[in-house]
Amino acid sequence: MGVIGIILNISRSDLPQVPPPSVPPGENPEIIISHGLEVWAEASYGQDFMPSVPEEGPPFYTLIRVNVTNTGETTVSDFEAIRMTIYFDNTSVPLVTLNLTLVGDWPQIEPGENTVLVFTNNRDSIFSPTIDEGTELYGRILTRWGDGIESILTTPPSAVLYTH
Repeated sequence: MGVIGIILNISRSDLPQVPPPSVPPGENPEIIISHGLEVWAEASYGQDFMPSVPEEGPPFYTLIRVNVTNTGETTVSDFEAIRMTIYFDNTSVPLVTLNLTLVGDWPQIEPGENTVLVFTNNRDSIFSPTIDEGTELYGRILTRWGDGIESILTTPPSAVLYTH
């Protein structure tokens, strides 16, 4: 029944999947160096059972911390994480693809500066999978900045936590 719930939730998603990596990630973040930026990400996942569970089921949330170092010569003011496909650890089996939104204001990242941007899944609709607490997941995040420069970040695996 859990697999059916997951499949139904995936089929609801109209978002294009961020493709899986050729090899599942290890314990350390993958660092991407591209067009004057050094970038890596970590994610945490949770399912909220408090204070009550809505009719759709317990909401699933993700929090992504993207570490950006500007190694270039121009200020970056438009770095964004567009969407994320979440995969089960050590597989290329997707759980869901979610749109992401920045928590806070868009920063100006000056040359030589390092900042951590925090993103979360868009809460316009509730995603409520049937998933066990402690299940290990990893994410593939589509990022964009500058004149349409895109990169895909891979997070290390992280366990799903429940809010009781």
